[in-house]
Amino acid sequence: MALEIILNFGLLIASIAALVLIADKLINHSIKLAKIVGVSGTVIGLTLLAYGTSLPELAVSTIASFQSHSELSVSNIIGSNIYNIAITMGVVALFLPFAWKENLRREGLFMVASTLVLIALAFIGGISSMVGIIMVLILALHTYYVIKIEKRSSCEKVKKGKGSAKKEFLWCCLFLAGVLVAGNFTVHYAIQSAKLVGVSEWLIGSTIVAAGTSMPETVVSVIAARKKQMGMSLGNIIGSNYFNVFWILGISAALKPFSFSIQAVWADLVFLSLITALFFMALLKKSISRYEGFAYIGIYVLFVFYLLKILAF
Repeated sequence: MALEIILNFGLLIASIAALVLIADKLINHSIKLAKIVGVSGTVIGLTLLAYGTSLPELAVSTIASFQSHSELSVSNIIGSNIYNIAITMGVVALFLPFAWKENLRREGLFMVASTLVLIALAFIGGISSMVGIIMVLILALHTYYVIKIEKRSSCEKVKKGKGSAKKEFLWCCLFLAGVLVAGNFTVHYAIQSAKLVGVSEWLIGSTIVAAGTSMPETVVSVIAARKKQMGMSLGNIIGSNYFNVFWILGISAALKPFSFSIQAVWADLVFLSLITALFFMALLKKSISRYEGFAYIGIYVLFVFYLLKILAF
């Protein structure tokens, strides 16, 4: 047993190391791609990185929906969005408080709108196929707008670099796949290690798995921030959060309509609304302080304690 625990922890450390190294390469090629096509790192973060790093949530929620576990599908999205802001931005601000020049008010508003849509759907009690299709179309139109309008405005500010956009895009896709694979192995060995030391499966599911599906966003955003690519880091988190709502829940509902109870998710939505509001205020003032980083992490700790309290009863 002791040897198995050591082996699992060793594989866990190796998976995390691989995840960090691959994410570092992903950011490097994302920066090159942004320069070649003449757009800001923020646009890359809002589109390619945000959508790609949200693939684990897409897989979990879609499968849960098909297996008639609609509340699990919704809870996965809410939990991931809380983690994306609270832990990712909290950790970044704690160790690297920063300010930025990019105006992210529009994207922040769209993120807030996605949270309000989620709350409205909870009160309605579910998502029909038609509503799911509309949600997907809204995000598709928004993405088109971001790429076209942002590219037009950023062309005046971003000097195009030399190189092949197709080649860099393929490299980005390759390393993005690597991030997802390494993230999957990290979650797997974390779960195995936790089971071997006697942690309950419920606690594993509510913490490790929820954090695991958000790990690609976390690692990519933290490394982007370390490389002074603040727009890319923030764009990844903002884009991931509204992608999770409009695209993932939209696709899940379009394939199979589902219902969920407001009573089951109301507390989760309260925590999500609180952390989203705080993050939006930070976007408006274009800075995140170390104190805010403490506040974000503190909110997530309270969220976990709430979950543990529910478990106790």
